Amino acid sequence: MFFAPWHINCGYRGVLVGVRMMACKTKLHAALFFGFLSLLSAPLTLRAQPSAVRLHVAYVAISGTQAALWMGQEGGLFRKYGLDVSLVYIAGAAQVIQTMLAGDIQIAAAAPSGVVSVVLGGGDLVTLAGMVNIPAFYLAVRPEINSIQDLKGRPVGVTRFGASTDFTMRYLLRRAGLEPQKDVPILQMGGQPEMAVGLETGRIFAATAVPPALVRMERAGAKVLVTPRSIGFRFPHVGVVVRKSFLTAQRETVKNFLRGYGEGVALLYRDKERSKKGIGRYIRSEDAGVLEATWQYAVDTIERVPYPDPEGFKVVLEELARTRPETAKAKPEQFIDDSLIRELEAEGFFKKLSR
Repeated sequence: MFFAPWHINCGYRGVLVGVRMMACKTKLHAALFFGFLSLLSAPLTLRAQPSAVRLHVAYVAISGTQAALWMGQEGGLFRKYGLDVSLVYIAGAAQVIQTMLAGDIQIAAAAPSGVVSVVLGGGDLVTLAGMVNIPAFYLAVRPEINSIQDLKGRPVGVTRFGASTDFTMRYLLRRAGLEPQKDVPILQMGGQPEMAVGLETGRIFAATAVPPALVRMERAGAKVLVTPRSIGFRFPHVGVVVRKSFLTAQRETVKNFLRGYGEGVALLYRDKERSKKGIGRYIRSEDAGVLEATWQYAVDTIERVPYPDPEGFKVVLEELARTRPETAKAKPEQFIDDSLIRELEAEGFFKKLSR
């Protein structure tokens, strides 16, 4: 029989060393055995914990109206409710809706006014929440413009046709007795930053603007002719929009998204400095004046309990009826589903956040 060299003629000391080494081997084997068992059990543990649901969420403007959405992401609040959210900026409601209908995004923070046309055309979009329920724009004009009537014959800028910037601009022009496009050319600029450049260079003479772009416009000499609260009507400026088919298939996922968004609203109001830092990352600015103006604009316009507003949809339908008479028969309820917001309120969710 073969013996290891340290076993031969080792005496008591050799036996002791041998016993110790055998004990060490036994402990090592036990450690390896239990480690192996833990590796086998690890996948079972992971499978017991549901993985985060992946969501692509589009937002339509680099504006304070999106700040609560950004805070939901910055604060890890969507992740808290089991969602892995990717935020994607797509300028203009029309582009966002097209992307959603193509299936590339599941949820959008967009202008519900664009939803109306899609639904009337047979689309399956629906507005679940009213993030901002007033036309939250400032009418910024070049220094030589002293009234809306002065815009006759001069081009003005909106982000995209069909977007809330476009709707509000047309409303203001008509209220002043001017016919859009006929009396005042309207140009699609793409986004708020592009409108700021257009106003500075004189390509356009007015824009339906918001901070931070508004701050840039004012520093370049523009002035505010109309403020959001002075426009004077309810309007579905920004809302949470989904496809009805997605809502039916993923109702709890959508509800969790609204939970994360609701907590984002609460964080926006509760922690100003943290919110300004988060806003700065999305608008790509560290300018103290810009951050302050954007945060203030956000808390002045964002709904704390984000019900979609039927009165705002009535305004949209009345405006569309000018060119589409069949729209006059439509009802706001065709474009709204507030059941998830009602459920959350009944559960005390929003009340808890306000404490």
